[in-house]
Amino acid sequence: MDISDKKTVLDDSASIYQKREEKSDRAKWKELKGFKAKWEHFKAYYLLKTFIWSCVAVLLVYAGYTFLKPKKEQVLYVAILDAVLMNNETEELQAGYNEYFGIDEETQESIFDNTMLISGNKNAYSMSKLMAHAFAGEIDVIIASESQFKGWAGVMFRPLSEQLPADLYEKLSDRFCYASPTDENGNVIEGGERPYGLYVTDLFIGRSTNKEPLVLGICGNSSHEKNAEEFVRYILCHKAKAEEE
Repeated sequence: MDISDKKTVLDDSASIYQKREEKSDRAKWKELKGFKAKWEHFKAYYLLKTFIWSCVAVLLVYAGYTFLKPKKEQVLYVAILDAVLMNNETEELQAGYNEYFGIDEETQESIFDNTMLISGNKNAYSMSKLMAHAFAGEIDVIIASESQFKGWAGVMFRPLSEQLPADLYEKLSDRFCYASPTDENGNVIEGGERPYGLYVTDLFIGRSTNKEPLVLGICGNSSHEKNAEEFVRYILCHKAKAEEE
């Protein structure tokens, strides 16, 4: 049967066989009239993509900056336990030390950390942070209440006679905080009292949370023992200067 002449048969010129030309995005954009129509089109097709790529670009730039920027040399880490010094006093102490030491803030930094809350029930994180930094040799100076300090004598601190030069050691004799070291089981070694820290309550406005005197000690494995010594000299000079004024 020959059906070639029937009208139901589509010839090659039928419209469905015609190649349709897709309009370019630019052409579609030009056809949109008014800001609202263009904004709706942009939201529907491009807003999410633009947001995602912008986030990716920001993350890449930040990662590159963090990776490539020169790491600052840490010259001193002071841990101020249980926020015994107020924020503004801590900042003032840091700024004064930086100026005294002549720190180049482009390449060097000091850390004065008063975020470690050791006392109380919720102290596990702060205690683990303190121990990790201290035993890694990253903390140079600790300022704490008297009872806390004495509990760590011989563990985290060495006698000041082994840390300070003779002239400074003699000059600070009236500030010594004596404590007995403990053995590996935590038992106090009787008759072994030695000066492990310095009473510094009168140098600051802040006080320990339990009204105890404040004690400063240089960590036994400090990575910057000389700088810690200079910190001790600084606070003494700072106090003397304040008294003169």
